[in-house]
Amino acid sequence: MAGVLMLSFTGLMLIGLPIAFAMALAAIVTIANHPSLPYSVFVQRALIGADSYSLLAIPFFILAGNIMNVGGITVRIISFANACVGRFSGGLGLTTVMSCMVFSGVSGSAVADATALGKVLIPGMKRSGYAPGLAAAITASASVMGPIIPPSIPLVIYALSVGKGVSVAALFLGGVVPGLLLGAGLAVAVYFVARARRYPVHEAVPMRQLMSAGVKAIWALMMPFVILFGVTGGIVTVTESAAIAVLYALFVSMVVHRELSWRQLWGICVQSGLDSAVVMIIIAFAAGFGWLMAISGLPRQIATAIAAISDNPLVILLLINLLLLVVGCFMEAIAAMIILVPVLIPIVEAVGIDLVHFGLVLVFNLMLGLLTPPVGILLYICGNFAQVKIESVIREVLPFLAVGLAVLVVITLFPQTVLWLPNLVLN
Repeated sequence: MAGVLMLSFTGLMLIGLPIAFAMALAAIVTIANHPSLPYSVFVQRALIGADSYSLLAIPFFILAGNIMNVGGITVRIISFANACVGRFSGGLGLTTVMSCMVFSGVSGSAVADATALGKVLIPGMKRSGYAPGLAAAITASASVMGPIIPPSIPLVIYALSVGKGVSVAALFLGGVVPGLLLGAGLAVAVYFVARARRYPVHEAVPMRQLMSAGVKAIWALMMPFVILFGVTGGIVTVTESAAIAVLYALFVSMVVHRELSWRQLWGICVQSGLDSAVVMIIIAFAAGFGWLMAISGLPRQIATAIAAISDNPLVILLLINLLLLVVGCFMEAIAAMIILVPVLIPIVEAVGIDLVHFGLVLVFNLMLGLLTPPVGILLYICGNFAQVKIESVIREVLPFLAVGLAVLVVITLFPQTVLWLPNLVLN
């Protein structure tokens, strides 16, 4: 059964079928070859996988990000970031990293960050003399912070997949330090690459102008803290915080900035619905696919094989990291999480690995898969904005991918980089 499932899935992926439909068709082929399973079981399991109150946070965070983009909030974030770091070598690249860091505190999605900011920043870097491939690579790499810095859609899905009382608040807090480490590492890499290529430097912004840009961006800068304070303080649930983020974005865009009209809301809602549908259909089909894989016994065999190699937590984490790095090259992150979390959780629990620490390692690892071909969706999105071939983006992204791998090693070897803030705030 496992052989039919995995061979069908691999074959369908190789012919270029989208991953959600590859999982669904592989499941149908497997059921067709089973003597007793009805086809309806896949539909039932898919519906069960998508039927969760907490998953409402996903469309709300997507909607909040889209409102910010249309309502002038994103532009103010970019202006403030440019005022802060534009004076240094690679100023526009550093602006991209800083803008993604701030925008990550609202969207929770790497694709949302790349789409919202790439439209503005990539053409701007090209006009300033940046190689198109480098402009795309910087934006794609910086967008990885979206699911690491809270709020994070993948961390919400991880908590639901584990289902053993793993606190979303702890996961959100655990993502702060890794996200900041990644942002700092990317900024250093951008600085040295830009300096080596002698890219233009902007004039230093006077303090009065910097303060003015900060005042204009203050509403956007406050938003991540509002969300994080509400969740970690136990005032609201993650889903409620996502709804508050939408109301906050609406208030700022329509009342404070007055750049969003009621007429524009319909288009924003339609686009948010389409974006949410893409995520939810992957979650639903992955749930049905994962259930079939579970009853086939394959997860148990994989867990036994990994556990037989060593009982050292560090060795287990390194082996899992290698597995995830390979999986991330070929599978969309959310689908990989839903399928692999039930397989890996018994292994990490058996050797005493903290589930919050493991959750951040898992999500961080799979997010790096967004920068690796052949799936690497961020490479294609940003390459399209830069109007450059994907091969050029892949070449330019290598030093930034190396930074991501270095941060992954740090958070794997030193759990306190993840656990320090949750322990400080929640205990």
